[in-house]
This record gives sequence, C-alpha cells and structure tokens, in this order.
Amino acid sequence: MDSLSLLSPYLFSYKGRNFTVQEGLKPKDLDALQHVDVRPSDIYMITYPKSGTIWMQQILVKITDAVYPHQEEDATNRLRFPWLEGCVVDSFQGQRPDPRLCRTHLPPDMLPIGVKAKRVKVVYVMRNPKDVLVSLYHFAHSWKMLETPKSFEAFFQDFIDGKAFMGSWFDHVREYENEKDKMDIHFVKYEDMLKDLRGEVVKLCDFLGKDLTDEAIDHVVEMSTFQNMKTNPKANYKDLVEKQRYSSPTMRKGAAGDWKNFFTVAQNEYFDRVLEEKMSDLPLSFNWEIKQ
Repeated sequence: MDSLSLLSPYLFSYKGRNFTVQEGLKPKDLDALQHVDVRPSDIYMITYPKSGTIWMQQILVKITDAVYPHQEEDATNRLRFPWLEGCVVDSFQGQRPDPRLCRTHLPPDMLPIGVKAKRVKVVYVMRNPKDVLVSLYHFAHSWKMLETPKSFEAFFQDFIDGKAFMGSWFDHVREYENEKDKMDIHFVKYEDMLKDLRGEVVKLCDFLGKDLTDEAIDHVVEMSTFQNMKTNPKANYKDLVEKQRYSSPTMRKGAAGDWKNFFTVAQNEYFDRVLEEKMSDLPLSFNWEIKQ
C-alpha cells in the first residue's frame, strides 16, 4: 500500500498526488472515496486545479436548473456541487435529488469505482498549462491551506517537478486522456469556452442529453459570463473570502495568455521543451493566448 509522505507543513503526498495537510484528509479518507455510492445519473466534473473549475461548476448548475427548475436551490454552487475530496462518504451519499453533481481533482485511479463501472457522465476541463501555472501561483498566495510561494521562479520549478498542489499537471492530463475509452468523458478546453461559450454549452448539453431551448441556452451563457459570475456570490466563493479561507477573490482575470506577464524567455523555452518531452505522443493542442 502507498504510504503518506509529508512534503511540507502544507502538503502531503499519497499515491503520487499532493493533498493539503490542514484540511484534515487522511489516506484512509481518500481510499474510502473509491467506495462512495455512484448513481448512473450522477455528473462528475474533473479538473486539475485552476483549470476552470468554478466556471464549469456554474455552467453545469445552470444547465441543471434549466432542466429541473423545481429543484433549483437558494444556495451557493459550492454547496450544490460538493467537492468529493472534501466530503466524508456518508454526507456525499445523502439524499440529494438526481442528477447529483460532484467536482473533484482526483486522478482516474482514485475515483469512486462506480464512475467507470456505471459509465456516469464526466466533464473534464483542460486549460493551457502555462496559464494553469500562473493561476495556481496566485491561488497559493490566497488560499490559506497552501504555503505562500517563496518566488515565482521556485514555484515554476515546483510545478514542473510535480510538487505543487495535486501533483503533476502533465500526469493528470495524460491519465485522463489515456482513460477516455474506458469512461463516458467529455473534454472541454478553457480557451474554447473563452472563444465561444455558447458553442461549448451546446456541445455540453448534447453530451449530457439535455435538450434546452435556445432561450434557456442563452440564459445559461449569460449567467456564466466572467463578468456576471464575479458579482454573483453564489458562484464566486465570496463566502469563503468573508470567512478568511481565502485572502483575495477566487476569480482573478479569466483570460488566456497571462503567462506572458510572468514567464521569462528562458522559462518559456524550458517549459516548451518539457511539454514536448512529456506530452508529444498525445493528440493535444493548446491555445496560448486569446486577444480580448
């Protein structure tokens, strides 16, 4: 059995992934998640951190509200769309109405067994890794569960080496790409949502088997713009900022290409080499910048 390895006072490694110490998660808790009850109607959203989690969470909540208006709740998305790693097994298996929404950063081998066995719908959001690195760097300055980076240079290398929160971005993306034929999974690119949010919502509804009217789709899109979400306390985790879990708002820029403001030429060339070495055998492409 894999053993726990303490990386710092803030992170421990288990099964090759890095989790936060202060949230109180234990290896036995992570192992127990594999036995969480899974219903065929469940919808799982999976991301590597800072890849568009809050954004896709809002989209899926609004699609669900459009299809099941009688179930619409006056609660934050965070409560309506529980984080699997943050739930004890009993609370996640509570009597929430179908379709249950669940978000997670876990890799495929740590998911509940039923996700594959019952072919539940999985939405995987992917973002270009340079912007993920920069966003995670800022997140580490804000989220009280993570150590404040000593410098961007140090964090850059930690990200490359898989020492950041949740471990290697390269491994996470590769593992889900390799599992795509074993799961009912829909890949969405963050940058594609920036370019054509409505088009991506239409594709998502088709994957989920949800037949929304044009008017309903327009409403989902409008409620899921960065501008609207930034002022919507149900969507933007404002409650956790007020509770001082975060020292700054969780929604920062919502753009593609911010990495250019942080990477040196040498860092960019180094990152490109690593990306080529680790991922060139996969059918992946990334949009590194979108002009706003």
